[in-house]
Amino acid sequence: MLSVLRCINVLVLLTLVVSAPLLSQKKKSVLAQQATMGNAVQYPQSIRQGFTMRVWMNDRLTFGSEAAGWDNKPPSDENEASRIGLEYPIGSGIEHLFAAGPYIGGIINGVRYVSETYNSNTGYNSFFPSPVGSKRNRIWETSRDDTLCDNSLIGFYKCPPGKRGVDDDGDGTVDEDDLDGDDNDSDWVAVTDDLGADGIPDELETGCNGGYDPVTNPDPAYDNYQPAIEDICHPDALGRRPLKRDKDIYTEKNGIPDHGEPHVDEDYAALSEHDVYISATDTVASLASSGHYPMGIKIVMKSYAWQRQIQDPILPIEYTIINVGRHTIHDLYFGFFADMDVGPSDVGSYWTQNYAAYMESLRTAYIHNPVIRGATPLGVTVLITPRRFDKLIYTYQWHTFEPPCGGFTDSELYGCISCEAFDRVNCIKPDQSQNFLRDARFTIGLGPFNDSTGIGIMPGDTLKIELAFVSGDGVDKGENPLLENAKLALLYSQNDYRAQVVPPSPCLEIATESGYATLRWGRTRPSCPVPQEAWDDSNKYPELGTDTSWRRSNPPPGHSSGGRIFEGYRVYRSEDPNGRPSSFVLLRQYDVIDGFNYDVGLDTVFVDSSAKRGYSYWYSVTSFSIPTLMIRERADSSGNVQHDSIIFPGKESSLLENMTKYYVNYGGSQQLGEVLVVPNPYRGDISYTNGVGFEGMEYTWTDYKRMVRFIRLPSKATIRIYTIAGEIIHTIYHDEQSGGITGQEDFYLFSESGRPLAPGIFVFTVESEYGTQTGKFVVYK
Repeated sequence: MLSVLRCINVLVLLTLVVSAPLLSQKKKSVLAQQATMGNAVQYPQSIRQGFTMRVWMNDRLTFGSEAAGWDNKPPSDENEASRIGLEYPIGSGIEHLFAAGPYIGGIINGVRYVSETYNSNTGYNSFFPSPVGSKRNRIWETSRDDTLCDNSLIGFYKCPPGKRGVDDDGDGTVDEDDLDGDDNDSDWVAVTDDLGADGIPDELETGCNGGYDPVTNPDPAYDNYQPAIEDICHPDALGRRPLKRDKDIYTEKNGIPDHGEPHVDEDYAALSEHDVYISATDTVASLASSGHYPMGIKIVMKSYAWQRQIQDPILPIEYTIINVGRHTIHDLYFGFFADMDVGPSDVGSYWTQNYAAYMESLRTAYIHNPVIRGATPLGVTVLITPRRFDKLIYTYQWHTFEPPCGGFTDSELYGCISCEAFDRVNCIKPDQSQNFLRDARFTIGLGPFNDSTGIGIMPGDTLKIELAFVSGDGVDKGENPLLENAKLALLYSQNDYRAQVVPPSPCLEIATESGYATLRWGRTRPSCPVPQEAWDDSNKYPELGTDTSWRRSNPPPGHSSGGRIFEGYRVYRSEDPNGRPSSFVLLRQYDVIDGFNYDVGLDTVFVDSSAKRGYSYWYSVTSFSIPTLMIRERADSSGNVQHDSIIFPGKESSLLENMTKYYVNYGGSQQLGEVLVVPNPYRGDISYTNGVGFEGMEYTWTDYKRMVRFIRLPSKATIRIYTIAGEIIHTIYHDEQSGGITGQEDFYLFSESGRPLAPGIFVFTVESEYGTQTGKFVVYK
């Protein structure tokens, strides 16, 4: 079924509450710029993003609990659990974020200006969705999982046009039209494409007066823009017929590209399992504070989240910054303010026990609560900028409400994010002491950005900057620290959020040879994968060798960087009847002799001499890779270029790929007198559930699983079991050609009538082509 793109209509016109209070006493919302539409108060539209980690964001580019606008909403809308601005882990109740958002600063005609999405003192926000056609403004959502076509759908689009790297609309260009309701690639033609948001021409419509007629019913759906004509199909609550003069409602023949029409949003490239797209500008002069100068900035924000591919607490945010004004912006700086409140939301004043710090090599600023048990840190990692990092001035300052970073004026805020206020010397502030915890916040800045001539950001110019919220179970220790997740965010970004390359598991075959389980793997048939050919463009380790090495020679078509990453095999075994992944134990590792790991060499055969006959085991052979090396450039405090090497552990294929259950049989007999019964005697006071014993696992054992096993049977035989007095108890027909296990049959200690056998001595016979063997076994309990 085709997943329908969801959109959230935004009806926003905002008025600034005069003299907004300072944030000197937490936690009262100061996002008091309420939205109005006529006499009715509306609110900024908000959405929650994320699966592993979840954050509120709104259509004014603000993050955190302030983005949800709880203080402006009726009490019935409030839910304590959903009030958390950013929560990790999900369901933990751990709060992380009061408010955060970007700043854009620059010099226009010699004057320093800053447009902000959240002022640390007043909560003031310069950015608004466009009020012109406000019903057309939306928070857009889509998913890369929207891939199924549905030819039964009415309208223009039968298939979702968001598949990444595909020319969805057949125009020869890939991923060129953002999902934003606009005609980004200029191929919308009013004469042929102005069909309305439903994508259905008048000739195919049906409405309250039936189908199309060019004379009597030219607009069956009554969705054409005709300002002088009444809408007889959609009267209001009082029965009045509105004129069809609202271009946001009557979208056919309105002269405007509308989402759903041909050549609008037809090739937009979904990236994650939940893409959220929002755009806003600082140019809404009629709504902005009288003291704000509109710089002419439009920001398109894209947020991505994964539920399966990336399960780490990482939420990337991509900003496209466009100069839509009339002036050149000189020395533009991008800033990001974050008022993080970290701690359990049910603990009073948890936000006063925070500290701020910075990881310079990872360009990650973070805040943590080291006091309250269970608190998890939150950081902001800068991932991508339009200039090399070593060419940028990078600022990190933790602060309170004082200037410059906690200031009011544009000149103060520009001084903060450009480091002018710190004489371009002390741009990176030392970490806040954990001995003096407080309500912490920080601002980061980076720039300057100008065009290739160095003049400035001209009208129409675009910059792209990407960062990510990252968290973890601790800062730099444990199994899932923020430090490692910041590294992963950089790696994922460098790989365009493609899944990390993992060598596939080889094909696996198992046989009993000389009484042992013998494993063989590799390309045992043409369809088998070749782990040695796994190639990773982003890994710099192969590039340290020569291009003639096997890791770099004869690259696959279209690949020039990176190289082959295969390193070796690991052999695992499990004695768990269910083969749970956690039960597998490593038996042997083989790896390429190249300086990584143990350099034992490769092999494709393993004999498990410790496997016991008559037992079942699960086996798996995985492939693993060399570590991943990423090299990042940065400028140190003296402006010198530093190259930081970030190393990630190698990846390993899944145990599940070739996991195989195998029974190590006893083998058959081809002569008389070799059949045995085990155990003999059978003792009721001994457990036969040890490991993968005769009678299974102890936690599932019952009296009905008591049994003995006949082994080393001929391929075809008849077994009869008698009491010592000669009364026949049970008959078993063994035939390996009919699917029987080689050389083996099990006898549960019950008669054919279902009664448990009493303790005693029992006689058996085995009749085969080799003759008849007679023997005894003993049962006592």
